[in-house]
Amino acid sequence: MIDMTQDGVTVISESTDNQEMAISQHAQAVGVLATKLGYDGTLSVGALEDGIRFYQLRTAESCFEMGKRLLLLKEMTAHGEFSKRVEMLGFSKRMAQKFMSAVLKLSNANSSSLLQKAGTQTKLLELISLDDDEIQVIEEGGSIGEVNLDSIETMSVRELKQALRDAKADNQAKENIIKKKDEKLNELDAELTKLQAPAKVKERAETEQQQLAKSVLEKIQESTLTLYNDITRFVNACQAVAETIEEHGLYHLQEQYEMSIVASFQQIAELSTTLGVQIDFENMVTPSWANQAEQN
Repeated sequence: MIDMTQDGVTVISESTDNQEMAISQHAQAVGVLATKLGYDGTLSVGALEDGIRFYQLRTAESCFEMGKRLLLLKEMTAHGEFSKRVEMLGFSKRMAQKFMSAVLKLSNANSSSLLQKAGTQTKLLELISLDDDEIQVIEEGGSIGEVNLDSIETMSVRELKQALRDAKADNQAKENIIKKKDEKLNELDAELTKLQAPAKVKERAETEQQQLAKSVLEKIQESTLTLYNDITRFVNACQAVAETIEEHGLYHLQEQYEMSIVASFQQIAELSTTLGVQIDFENMVTPSWANQAEQN
């Protein structure tokens, strides 16, 4: 809008006012984010970039501080500009995202002890794979698998990575087994319901049968869960050994490594005879439909 006066032309721009208001609101939002993150430094692009460079050290605390500044820098820069500035700072976009994720995940917890125990950026960035609830358990002195405040401090990065992988595998296996168990129990309940009769004696007998079946099913499912977890650990251990052989060139151990695995699976195959269960291992590995598909 333009206001004409006798002394000249006075320009009153509503768009300029709107821009100034938007800038003010954005500055307030940045200030709120800084307070939430516990950042008390200067809020300027230059100061934030200087801080990021300062904290480019191999410590967990510096990783946390860099993450704060990266979050604020992203908030303060225009769309598309943040990625360019991150590249100029020597970060990959993926690494910058990890630093920011570490802050967002750990800023909600009393994470001073976890930062102290992690010690290095590499360990801290491995720990952000944990869920918020799992991080809280560790902060409160508990354990997730073999991962706790004491073990985090003493483990190497490779050991911590393996322990986190095992913990995730255990949790996933438990969830899968529980889900399958519930499905089987539901199927069993439905089948037994169909067999119920008005007679009280038969009804009582079916109830007892249902309880017995449930107990038997729970026992085999529990054993299956134990075996599944052991197999998962076995596979993870084998993968770790294979990586070590490849990494250090220990190829003279390859044959012994493979023989050990073959012997383990031979023992598993022999269990089918011991348990009296016929298993067509060849068809499991190469199903008949796969052979037919190759012939066609």
